[in-house]
Amino acid sequence: MAAAKVGMGQLFGEVGQAQQLHKLRAQLEQLQAENEQLKTGALDERTKAALEQQVEELTAQLARAGGEHEIAVALIESDPNQPRTAIADPIVRERAVSLQRHGQKTPIVLFPPQMNGRYALFDGEIRWRAAQSIGWKTLRAVIVPHTSDEVQKFEGQIVTGIHSQKLHDLDLANALLHLIGMQHSHLRERRWEIPKILNTAFRRLQRQGKHLQLAQIRSAPEEEQQQWIETVGFKDAQEQAVFATLLRLQLNPITINNVVFPLLNLAPDLKQAINAQGLDASKARELNRLSSQQLDVGESEAMSIRTQATQQVLEQKHSLNQVKELVEQLISKYSPKSHSRDSAIVKFTKTVRQLDVQTIANLQDLEELEKVLQEKLAQIEAWRNQQDT
Repeated sequence: MAAAKVGMGQLFGEVGQAQQLHKLRAQLEQLQAENEQLKTGALDERTKAALEQQVEELTAQLARAGGEHEIAVALIESDPNQPRTAIADPIVRERAVSLQRHGQKTPIVLFPPQMNGRYALFDGEIRWRAAQSIGWKTLRAVIVPHTSDEVQKFEGQIVTGIHSQKLHDLDLANALLHLIGMQHSHLRERRWEIPKILNTAFRRLQRQGKHLQLAQIRSAPEEEQQQWIETVGFKDAQEQAVFATLLRLQLNPITINNVVFPLLNLAPDLKQAINAQGLDASKARELNRLSSQQLDVGESEAMSIRTQATQQVLEQKHSLNQVKELVEQLISKYSPKSHSRDSAIVKFTKTVRQLDVQTIANLQDLEELEKVLQEKLAQIEAWRNQQDT
């Protein structure tokens, strides 16, 4: 029996049911995780039941629209061009346990069979790998037709990864470079300059006070976004292109500039730890401070110190604060002179590093913090200019 198909645009192009489903599932997982961390008792049953019901309803709608089918696991193969490459063994093992205990909650998404009878994955790589590891013979799947538009296909995979909150920031960084190059031919051969282009444009917006508009414009209709891009004062078409792609994906350029793109500069051993062992992005950023310059040792010794620290973090499941403390201890041990600094600056820097802005619920507090930091940065820049004259 031929598998029924649901159109690519219907499934992913309208930021509709599939994304809403991912958002609901992510919200439920977040509430459960917070409940576990805070240990304040059971999750409100009415809230949980309502969310689960919505997830089930949307899943059913998706299955009815495209036709849900049992596909042999052996006939499924990975898409080598997908955005996600950081799929660590511990993540697959965790999903395998979930499949055994709870079954397959949602269908994977496949392209139609090729000439050899095999299906290429569009979404569901971890579930497929987990199913293989526990000997499952089939998986429930929805089929989407092949598209000749590779840009649309790749963008759809990024959107799926973003809204399922399963795309590692390092994968997101690489995927964005690739997507921007695909969408804008003049940047195709200059992809590695994109982070610099974004940073330059963002700093200019920041000096002009226009960066505050980004929070609102990222969720605006595409027509409004395009009008903003054309009138905000970007220097050239390259800056416009970078912001156009990020805003179309409803990503915050501030986050991409300050958090995501810097991961491209991680040490190779840390990138390997992300891909093979699932090292968290925030912890990788801290461990990257263990450089030869910071430690005052050779490159080879620095990599050895960093690798040992990384394994300690992974094996002992260190929290982010514990990672920060470990890094400070190692820098102090190998390069005491780097700590012979103004105590007020050391204390302030440590406080800022340990601050998790995602835990700040009051927008006014965040805006005040941003204002203070901007003022200090302006003072530092002015001081540097004086030193150069």
